[in-house]
Amino acid sequence: MTAAAITPGSTMAPAEATHTAGPNRRKKPDVLRIVLAVWCGLVMVFLFIPIGLVILHSFNRGGSFSIWSGHTSTKWWGTLFDSDTVLPALLTLVGITVVACLVPLLVRVTTGFRHKVLSQWAGPLGFLVGVIVVGMTSDWFRNVFREKGIGDAMRNSFIAAIGATLVAVVLGGLAGVALARNTGWWNKPFMIVVFLILVTPEIMDAIALAGWFQRVPFRLFTKEFLGFAPGMLSLWVGESLYASAVVTLIVRARLAGIDASLEEAAGDLGAPPGRAFRQITLPLISSALVAGGLLSFTICLDNTIIAQLVSNAGSSTFPVFLISQLRSTVKPFVGAAAVVLFAVTVGALAFVAVVLKRSGDSSSQIAATLAGG
Repeated sequence: MTAAAITPGSTMAPAEATHTAGPNRRKKPDVLRIVLAVWCGLVMVFLFIPIGLVILHSFNRGGSFSIWSGHTSTKWWGTLFDSDTVLPALLTLVGITVVACLVPLLVRVTTGFRHKVLSQWAGPLGFLVGVIVVGMTSDWFRNVFREKGIGDAMRNSFIAAIGATLVAVVLGGLAGVALARNTGWWNKPFMIVVFLILVTPEIMDAIALAGWFQRVPFRLFTKEFLGFAPGMLSLWVGESLYASAVVTLIVRARLAGIDASLEEAAGDLGAPPGRAFRQITLPLISSALVAGGLLSFTICLDNTIIAQLVSNAGSSTFPVFLISQLRSTVKPFVGAAAVVLFAVTVGALAFVAVVLKRSGDSSSQIAATLAGG
């Protein structure tokens, strides 16, 4: 634009003004965003350095877990696991899972129709089938661990976590449905009790349970139950205490984001309450039950204080075993076992994230409920 084209009473068009001022105006960097990003990165590094050190020291060539020898080795993993059992089991598990993941593709190629439910759950169901098959071929993992003490402790941890998860899913699921669908004077007091369970120090629960299980008729909790080691039933009950509260809040949040008109319509059409629950309510909360169950499993898997006080010699879990090993030199195969538990926990949490993502908008409601909203 020339000077002659600009008269005293004229103004430049906005686009022309922007075009003229654009080259002379540089966007300033957002210093606060950069600082916060660096700070978050440092926090993440600080949090995960211990985990990285545990993984590194599980490959320590020396005889101590805490003292680094300067060289890596896999001999302690071989001490912990029986390679003749583990390698075929892993190959079988991976093979079954891969085949299950390919089934939806085969169905789509054959029929030309994409089955949505099959595509979503083929992988997880294949993994579950693989775990069952591998367990049957390896005598339910009795021959996986070469080191007897830590092998028994790892098995007890998984058995205790699975049993406590089943108890938590049943109790927490029913409690969550009751809180979401039956409002009354008892609703708020019950919610207060649930939140008290979450905030009560675990040592108080452990001391109370330890004394409670020694009283008649609760001494049956310290005896052998259905072929399981003495004290396993007390572990199921004790570890499910906190986990049941978590499942309750998740199921309540799931139903709180869903209109009750479907269940009411089933009742208007003559469906009994039991049938309406099985065909309407249970499918609606299935994703919440899966997510709550996996979260409960991760919580119960590394429970320490309650397991320390209520377990017996035959039902000692891995955290209890690790605490007893701290009185002497800790071997690197203990770190290898810790890495295995960490991998299982991360896998379960990843599956929880997938389930919550596929459950729809209720995931935000779940987060708000867990935060006390």
